Amino acid sequence: MKKLFLIFTLVAAMLLSAATALAAIPSVMDDAKLLTPAQRSKLEQTLNQYEQQYGVRMGVVTVTSIGDQKPGDFANALIDKGYNDGPKGNMVLLQVVDKRKWYVATDKKLKAVVVGDEGVEYMSKAFVPYLKDNNYMGAYETYAKKAGELLAYYQENGKGWEPPMEIPWYAVLAALVCGVMGYKVYRSMLIDSMSNLRAQVEADAYLNQESFNLLTTEDIYMYSNTTVTKRASSSDDDDSGSVTESSSDDDHGGGGGGY
Repeated sequence: MKKLFLIFTLVAAMLLSAATALAAIPSVMDDAKLLTPAQRSKLEQTLNQYEQQYGVRMGVVTVTSIGDQKPGDFANALIDKGYNDGPKGNMVLLQVVDKRKWYVATDKKLKAVVVGDEGVEYMSKAFVPYLKDNNYMGAYETYAKKAGELLAYYQENGKGWEPPMEIPWYAVLAALVCGVMGYKVYRSMLIDSMSNLRAQVEADAYLNQESFNLLTTEDIYMYSNTTVTKRASSSDDDDSGSVTESSSDDDHGGGGGGY
Protein backbone atom coordinates (compact mmCIF):
# COMPACT_ATOMS: atom_id res chain seq x y z
CA MET A 1 0.00 0.00 0.00
CA LYS A 2 2.86 2.39 0.78
CA LYS A 3 4.26 1.79 -2.68
CA LEU A 4 0.96 2.52 -4.43
CA PHE A 5 0.36 5.59 -2.28
CA LEU A 6 3.78 7.04 -3.15
CA ILE A 7 3.31 6.34 -6.84
CA PHE A 8 -0.14 7.93 -6.94
CA THR A 9 1.14 10.91 -4.94
CA LEU A 10 3.93 11.46 -7.45
CA VAL A 11 1.60 11.09 -10.42
CA ALA A 12 -0.83 13.54 -8.81
CA ALA A 13 1.98 16.05 -8.41
CA MET A 14 2.84 15.58 -12.09
CA LEU A 15 -0.72 16.29 -13.11
CA LEU A 16 -0.91 19.42 -10.94
CA SER A 17 2.21 20.77 -12.60
CA ALA A 18 0.64 20.40 -16.05
CA ALA A 19 -1.35 23.19 -17.67
CA THR A 20 -4.69 21.50 -17.08
CA ALA A 21 -6.00 18.40 -15.35
CA LEU A 22 -6.28 16.69 -18.73
CA ALA A 23 -2.77 17.59 -19.88
CA ALA A 24 -0.16 14.88 -20.39
CA ILE A 25 2.26 14.19 -17.57
CA PRO A 26 5.35 16.35 -18.16
CA SER A 27 8.48 14.60 -19.38
CA VAL A 28 10.46 16.06 -16.47
CA MET A 29 9.26 15.58 -12.89
CA ASP A 30 11.95 17.04 -10.64
CA ASP A 31 10.47 16.23 -7.25
CA ALA A 32 13.95 16.38 -5.63
CA LYS A 33 14.46 19.94 -6.94
CA LEU A 34 17.79 19.24 -8.60
CA LEU A 35 17.20 21.55 -11.58
CA THR A 36 16.56 25.25 -11.93
CA PRO A 37 13.34 26.27 -13.72
CA ALA A 38 15.40 27.28 -16.77
CA GLN A 39 17.19 23.89 -16.84
CA ARG A 40 13.94 22.01 -16.46
CA SER A 41 12.38 23.94 -19.34
CA LYS A 42 15.38 23.29 -21.58
CA LEU A 43 15.43 19.59 -20.70
CA GLU A 44 11.73 19.25 -21.45
CA GLN A 45 12.33 20.75 -24.89
CA THR A 46 15.14 18.29 -25.55
CA LEU A 47 13.06 15.31 -24.45
CA ASN A 48 10.02 16.50 -26.41
CA GLN A 49 12.10 16.64 -29.60
CA TYR A 50 13.08 13.00 -29.25
CA GLU A 51 9.55 12.02 -28.25
CA GLN A 52 8.06 13.60 -31.36
CA GLN A 53 10.81 12.27 -33.62
CA TYR A 54 10.49 8.65 -32.53
CA GLY A 55 6.95 8.47 -31.11
CA VAL A 56 7.99 7.48 -27.57
CA ARG A 57 7.68 8.89 -24.06
CA MET A 58 11.06 9.66 -22.53
CA GLY A 59 10.70 10.73 -18.90
CA VAL A 60 13.12 11.96 -16.24
CA VAL A 61 11.93 11.63 -12.63
CA THR A 62 13.88 12.62 -9.53
CA VAL A 63 12.75 11.81 -5.98
CA THR A 64 14.36 12.44 -2.62
CA SER A 65 13.42 9.01 -1.23
CA ILE A 66 11.33 5.94 -2.01
CA GLY A 67 11.67 4.33 1.40
CA ASP A 68 12.54 0.65 1.29
CA GLN A 69 11.22 0.13 -2.24
CA LYS A 70 13.44 -1.07 -5.05
CA PRO A 71 14.23 1.62 -7.64
CA GLY A 72 13.35 -0.82 -10.43
CA ASP A 73 9.90 -1.59 -9.03
CA PHE A 74 9.24 2.11 -8.49
CA ALA A 75 10.35 3.00 -12.04
CA ASN A 76 8.23 0.21 -13.55
CA ALA A 77 5.21 1.53 -11.65
CA LEU A 78 5.86 5.02 -13.03
CA ILE A 79 5.58 3.61 -16.55
CA ASP A 80 2.46 1.61 -15.74
CA LYS A 81 0.66 4.46 -13.93
CA GLY A 82 1.91 7.57 -15.71
CA TYR A 83 4.40 7.36 -18.57
CA ASN A 84 2.39 5.01 -20.75
CA ASP A 85 1.07 7.07 -23.66
CA GLY A 86 3.95 6.71 -26.13
CA PRO A 87 2.60 5.09 -29.31
CA LYS A 88 5.92 3.29 -29.90
CA GLY A 89 7.02 2.80 -26.31
CA ASN A 90 7.87 4.42 -23.00
CA MET A 91 11.05 4.98 -21.04
CA VAL A 92 11.87 6.62 -17.70
CA LEU A 93 15.12 7.57 -15.98
CA LEU A 94 14.59 7.54 -12.20
CA GLN A 95 17.05 9.10 -9.77
CA VAL A 96 16.74 8.40 -6.03
CA VAL A 97 18.78 11.00 -4.18
CA ASP A 98 19.10 9.57 -0.66
CA LYS A 99 20.22 6.15 -1.95
CA ARG A 100 22.32 7.64 -4.76
CA LYS A 101 20.63 5.22 -7.14
CA TRP A 102 19.58 5.49 -10.77
CA TYR A 103 17.32 3.25 -12.82
CA VAL A 104 16.27 3.22 -16.49
CA ALA A 105 12.95 1.44 -17.03
CA THR A 106 11.28 0.64 -20.34
CA ASP A 107 7.98 -0.89 -21.29
CA LYS A 108 7.59 -4.04 -23.37
CA LYS A 109 7.91 -2.20 -26.70
CA LEU A 110 11.16 -0.44 -25.90
CA LYS A 111 12.54 -3.58 -24.32
CA ALA A 112 13.36 -4.65 -27.88
CA VAL A 113 15.19 -1.35 -28.47
CA VAL A 114 17.17 -1.15 -25.22
CA VAL A 115 18.39 -4.74 -25.25
CA GLY A 116 19.44 -6.24 -21.91
CA ASP A 117 22.03 -4.80 -19.57
CA GLU A 118 24.20 -3.86 -22.55
CA GLY A 119 21.56 -1.51 -23.93
CA VAL A 120 21.10 0.21 -20.57
CA GLU A 121 24.85 0.48 -20.07
CA TYR A 122 25.17 2.12 -23.49
CA MET A 123 23.35 5.04 -21.87
CA SER A 124 24.44 4.74 -18.24
CA LYS A 125 28.19 4.55 -18.92
CA ALA A 126 27.79 7.98 -20.49
CA PHE A 127 25.48 9.74 -17.99
CA VAL A 128 26.53 8.25 -14.63
CA PRO A 129 29.85 10.20 -14.53
CA TYR A 130 27.75 13.39 -14.63
CA LEU A 131 25.62 12.14 -11.72
CA LYS A 132 28.77 11.46 -9.70
CA ASP A 133 29.89 15.05 -10.31
CA ASN A 134 26.43 16.37 -9.35
CA ASN A 135 26.04 17.71 -12.90
CA TYR A 136 22.41 16.62 -13.15
CA MET A 137 21.54 18.61 -16.24
CA GLY A 138 24.48 17.07 -18.07
CA ALA A 139 23.39 13.60 -16.95
CA TYR A 140 19.80 13.98 -18.14
CA GLU A 141 20.76 15.50 -21.49
CA THR A 142 23.28 12.70 -22.06
CA TYR A 143 20.62 10.12 -21.19
CA ALA A 144 18.30 11.68 -23.76
CA LYS A 145 21.03 11.78 -26.40
CA LYS A 146 22.06 8.15 -25.90
CA ALA A 147 18.45 6.98 -25.84
CA GLY A 148 17.95 8.83 -29.12
CA GLU A 149 20.94 7.00 -30.61
CA LEU A 150 19.45 3.63 -29.64
CA LEU A 151 16.11 4.61 -31.13
CA ALA A 152 17.79 5.78 -34.33
CA TYR A 153 19.73 2.51 -34.58
CA TYR A 154 16.55 0.49 -34.19
CA GLN A 155 14.74 2.61 -36.76
CA GLU A 156 17.55 2.16 -39.27
CA ASN A 157 18.36 -1.52 -38.68
CA GLY A 158 15.08 -2.99 -37.46
CA LYS A 159 16.72 -4.46 -34.35
CA GLY A 160 18.10 -3.26 -31.04
CA TRP A 161 21.75 -2.28 -30.66
CA GLU A 162 24.08 -4.88 -29.22
CA PRO A 163 27.80 -4.50 -28.46
CA PRO A 164 30.22 -5.97 -31.01
CA MET A 165 31.14 -9.57 -30.33
CA GLU A 166 34.40 -9.82 -28.43
CA ILE A 167 37.15 -12.20 -29.55
CA PRO A 168 37.30 -15.14 -27.08
CA TRP A 169 40.32 -15.07 -24.78
CA TYR A 170 41.38 -18.53 -25.85
CA ALA A 171 41.51 -17.43 -29.48
CA VAL A 172 43.79 -14.53 -28.55
CA LEU A 173 45.99 -16.90 -26.50
CA ALA A 174 46.20 -19.39 -29.36
CA ALA A 175 47.22 -16.63 -31.77
CA LEU A 176 49.97 -15.47 -29.39
CA VAL A 177 51.29 -19.02 -28.94
CA CYS A 178 51.35 -19.60 -32.69
CA GLY A 179 53.11 -16.29 -33.22
CA VAL A 180 55.82 -17.08 -30.65
CA MET A 181 56.38 -20.55 -32.05
CA GLY A 182 56.58 -19.21 -35.58
CA TYR A 183 59.11 -16.59 -34.49
CA LYS A 184 61.30 -19.20 -32.78
CA VAL A 185 61.25 -21.51 -35.82
CA TYR A 186 62.08 -18.66 -38.19
CA ARG A 187 64.87 -17.39 -35.92
CA SER A 188 66.36 -20.86 -35.63
CA MET A 189 66.35 -21.20 -39.41
CA LEU A 190 68.17 -17.90 -39.81
CA ILE A 191 70.80 -18.84 -37.22
CA ASP A 192 71.42 -22.24 -38.85
CA SER A 193 71.90 -20.55 -42.21
CA MET A 194 74.76 -18.37 -40.88
CA SER A 195 78.26 -19.84 -41.39
CA ASN A 196 80.12 -17.69 -38.85
CA LEU A 197 77.84 -18.20 -35.83
CA ARG A 198 77.51 -21.26 -33.63
CA ALA A 199 75.74 -21.57 -30.30
CA GLN A 200 77.99 -22.37 -27.31
CA VAL A 201 77.13 -24.42 -24.25
CA GLU A 202 78.87 -22.22 -21.66
CA ALA A 203 79.12 -18.43 -21.35
CA ASP A 204 82.91 -18.64 -20.88
CA ALA A 205 83.23 -19.72 -24.48
CA TYR A 206 82.36 -16.19 -25.57
CA LEU A 207 85.06 -14.63 -23.35
CA ASN A 208 88.42 -13.62 -24.77
CA GLN A 209 90.76 -14.71 -22.01
CA GLU A 210 93.67 -12.68 -23.40
CA SER A 211 91.82 -9.34 -23.14
CA PHE A 212 89.96 -9.79 -19.83
CA ASN A 213 91.51 -9.85 -16.37
CA LEU A 214 89.21 -9.55 -13.33
CA LEU A 215 91.21 -8.43 -10.29
CA THR A 216 88.55 -8.03 -7.61
CA THR A 217 84.79 -8.11 -7.13
CA GLU A 218 82.61 -6.53 -4.42
CA ASP A 219 78.86 -6.15 -3.80
CA ILE A 220 77.67 -3.08 -1.85
CA TYR A 221 74.12 -3.07 -0.45
CA MET A 222 72.74 0.44 -0.10
CA TYR A 223 69.04 0.38 0.86
CA SER A 224 65.59 -0.65 -0.35
CA ASN A 225 62.30 1.19 -0.65
CA THR A 226 58.90 -0.55 -0.75
CA THR A 227 55.74 1.16 -2.01
CA VAL A 228 52.33 -0.45 -1.45
CA THR A 229 49.38 0.58 -3.65
CA LYS A 230 45.86 -0.59 -2.88
CA ARG A 231 44.39 -2.65 -5.67
CA ALA A 232 40.84 -1.73 -6.60
CA SER A 233 38.32 -4.48 -5.97
CA SER A 234 35.19 -5.19 -8.00
CA SER A 235 33.04 -3.48 -5.36
CA ASP A 236 34.91 -0.22 -5.99
CA ASP A 237 33.47 -0.12 -9.52
CA ASP A 238 29.80 -0.36 -8.56
CA ASP A 239 29.25 3.30 -9.45
CA SER A 240 30.95 3.18 -12.85
CA GLY A 241 27.65 3.03 -14.74
CA SER A 242 27.34 -0.75 -14.81
CA VAL A 243 23.95 -2.38 -14.29
CA THR A 244 24.00 -3.98 -10.84
CA GLU A 245 20.26 -4.47 -10.27
CA SER A 246 17.22 -5.13 -12.43
CA SER A 247 13.45 -5.45 -12.08
CA SER A 248 12.98 -6.58 -15.67
CA ASP A 249 10.02 -8.87 -16.34
CA ASP A 250 7.74 -9.84 -19.21
CA ASP A 251 6.29 -6.30 -19.42
CA HIS A 252 9.34 -4.21 -18.49
CA GLY A 253 12.97 -3.91 -19.42
CA GLY A 254 15.83 -1.90 -18.00
CA GLY A 255 18.33 -1.86 -15.18
CA GLY A 256 20.05 0.38 -12.70
CA GLY A 257 22.86 0.89 -10.24
CA GLY A 258 24.56 3.41 -8.00
CA TYR A 259 26.47 6.63 -8.50
